[in-house]
Amino acid sequence: MSMRTVGLVTLGVALAGAIGGGIIWYLRRKRDQASDDGETPTIKPSRPPRIVDDEDEDEPEVDTRAKGHLFKVGQLPPALARALDEQFGDAWPPDDETIDNLTTEDLVVIGVESEPVPGFERSRTELLTAKVRSVHKTMVRARIAGPVEHAEHLGSHAGHGFREGDLVEIPRTSILVAARSTAPKREGFNSKGEAAAIFDSSHETKQTYTVRPETPYDLVLPYRTPDIEWAIDRDTVKMHRIGSKGNYEQIMFSEDSLRGPVTVRALDRDPEHGLVFVARWEFHLDP
Repeated sequence: MSMRTVGLVTLGVALAGAIGGGIIWYLRRKRDQASDDGETPTIKPSRPPRIVDDEDEDEPEVDTRAKGHLFKVGQLPPALARALDEQFGDAWPPDDETIDNLTTEDLVVIGVESEPVPGFERSRTELLTAKVRSVHKTMVRARIAGPVEHAEHLGSHAGHGFREGDLVEIPRTSILVAARSTAPKREGFNSKGEAAAIFDSSHETKQTYTVRPETPYDLVLPYRTPDIEWAIDRDTVKMHRIGSKGNYEQIMFSEDSLRGPVTVRALDRDPEHGLVFVARWEFHLDP
């Protein structure tokens, strides 16, 4: 079996080093050409004629959303392959027996590449870790774990669109490394990794936040007292409090929570006035 046993923190550092030495740049140019024909409208002589066609339809909107694809083991760019060789030696790629024995305590490593879109013509690659959720005959279902560096567009470089907390189906042929953490269980703030996002109260922002299960988030309290209580409006949603730091409360929704809208309230049990509203967060829990 080629299961790589590493500490979770060590794995993150190893991948950071691999990413630093393994970014591949590609320059792709796309030129859109369009031509119209038809009648010439009446215009001022000092301006060039504008040719139109009554049957012309509106041009379709160009999709510039960040998107990317997974590498297969045999398609990995040489720089990323060398980085994995340096970090994991002969422990990659894992064999079928190793993948069959993966559990929800394990991690896998994948390689992704962004796809150029108009306005963002350079692609980049990144190694990502993902938490195993379930193992199937042809693929492994897992959630992307942080940190993720290149999900979004930046400058002329296209983002790959794989974001922390995303549930992805990974073909077995795209699993580069199988890792089992031996790090001691931690408790408290940031024990599940740094927050994927920080949310102010929806009472102030008027926003509904999209969140993923098994992904840590920080909620910002306007103030904190020793008597803060938490209320969730749906019994089918389970929220875990990971820890607190100052006015930050770090939380995570469990994988078995029912998807959809959920409201989380922070209340202060005042000895004189009873429960006092502190803050409210409106979430939409996505797959």
